[in-house]
Amino acid sequence: MHRQTLMGIGAGYVALLGLVTYGLLQARNWVAQTYDTPEATENWQKLTQELEQRQDRGHSPVKRPAQRSSVPPIKILFSENFPAIVAWSLVILSILYWSVGIMIAGALRTPSHHPASVDDDAPP
Repeated sequence: MHRQTLMGIGAGYVALLGLVTYGLLQARNWVAQTYDTPEATENWQKLTQELEQRQDRGHSPVKRPAQRSSVPPIKILFSENFPAIVAWSLVILSILYWSVGIMIAGALRTPSHHPASVDDDAPP
């Protein structure tokens, strides 16, 4: 693989890792600002109570399990499980990026013309 191609792919990889990490941090901040308020918690509790009442009356076409938390699930996801979200995002991103990067590098290294047939293959 050409050194310049490898350096370009590596620089793109580092930039993409930084961009994804920054985006996840921004998403975490947005979730904290949006759902870490008394209003959001109160709205979540009202929703769960309404769903339970609807379930008890038999108006719900789907049987839902009882909610286990008094806070919205997205708040729990981004507060308690954020390191796992970042780690798995970067692992999956890395696998996809390097798979595509190796294919592109191979395509760039492949000559665009096909050599003439070998002497043994040529008709008499």
